[in-house]
Amino acid sequence: MARVWKQMLKQESEHQWLAISAFFVFVIIGALLIKGTSFLSGVDIIDNEIGEDARILDSQYIDGDESYFLIYQSGEYSFVWNNDGISTPIINSETKYDAGEINSITKLSNDSILLSQDSSELLFVDGGDIYEFETNYGNEIYSIKSIAENRDSEAQEYLMITNENGSYTSIRGLSSNNITSSPTLNNENVEWKNIISTGEQEWFASGTYIPPIASGGDSPASPTIKPVYAKIIWSGGFTAPMISNLHIGAIGEYHSIVNLNHEEILIAGTHETIIMNHITGEIENIDYSSVAAVVEDCEVAWLFNGQDSKSVLRIKNSELEMMKLPHTLPLDVESNGFDGEVIYLHGIDYNGESRVMTFDTTSVGSIESGRGFLNLSFVIISLIVLSVMMINAYDRFRDDKLLI
Repeated sequence: MARVWKQMLKQESEHQWLAISAFFVFVIIGALLIKGTSFLSGVDIIDNEIGEDARILDSQYIDGDESYFLIYQSGEYSFVWNNDGISTPIINSETKYDAGEINSITKLSNDSILLSQDSSELLFVDGGDIYEFETNYGNEIYSIKSIAENRDSEAQEYLMITNENGSYTSIRGLSSNNITSSPTLNNENVEWKNIISTGEQEWFASGTYIPPIASGGDSPASPTIKPVYAKIIWSGGFTAPMISNLHIGAIGEYHSIVNLNHEEILIAGTHETIIMNHITGEIENIDYSSVAAVVEDCEVAWLFNGQDSKSVLRIKNSELEMMKLPHTLPLDVESNGFDGEVIYLHGIDYNGESRVMTFDTTSVGSIESGRGFLNLSFVIISLIVLSVMMINAYDRFRDDKLLI
């Protein structure tokens, strides 16, 4: 055996060592390329659409060309319509409306906008035009914090989160025939914040729960705030919506509640996240905290964590995938939006300037196909090279054995 190894070593050539070196270089380059595709591409940091000194507090994107922004700039609030790259303030200090009283921006199914404000009057916005829509036809005192459109019913129906007499939040129904329902029963320990429609007479709302002082365990000066969500049932008319299946979480708050598909909703929070099948009542708890949730398409949602986070969570067909950012998230996120292809995270960077992190969701398909192609190519080429080397080694070993 010693004579065989000695004979093989004598027959080594510089070409063989060159081939081995080239193979190792290929392995290193292939590993670097595959590692490069493991990061989320299509991510960029840019100036916001209005200007670096303008904070975007809320936004709604109609498509890639048209969007609406609630901004704070130079000590004043404005509501801006951006169309084909041209920004037009439609509510500011020179108009009859006060942008500082806008509580939420709701996109409707026909791509128009509803603005809820510190009054019982809604503002309907279509392009640059504004129309008033009164909801209070009696002597009650309330303002509108948020509103959601019925997603399935052909009849135009809405549920509103209201501030009743400036003392507690409630939920009211609103029909297209100018009927506003009575408010839900007073629950002074719950502050409702977000609401969505999941069916013809079914809705879900989320908010925060503050335990009463009498329950003990908390300091009256700093009570523990807990997240809460509930199913809401409303059949229309003057009858008050009914709160059903109230759930109180452990800690933090739910910042978003969105539809994943026709059966599941995503309730995303700062400390806990839930995927709930509202048909069967089945609940899946996700160990991921976030500050923003964006639904890309049916069955696909993205969860973004806070400043300095290094990854995002993608939910696709109820499957979870953690994806690495190419760099840490540099913003303290204040609002977000989606134009059909690109996700926008508006916030303040480390220098106190208003910036936007954009993410092109169409790049995910190229990432997956590119990574798969590189992996397959790397395996095939490696097998070919190793096979050739083993065949050559076998042939040489056989020839040397014959010589012996």
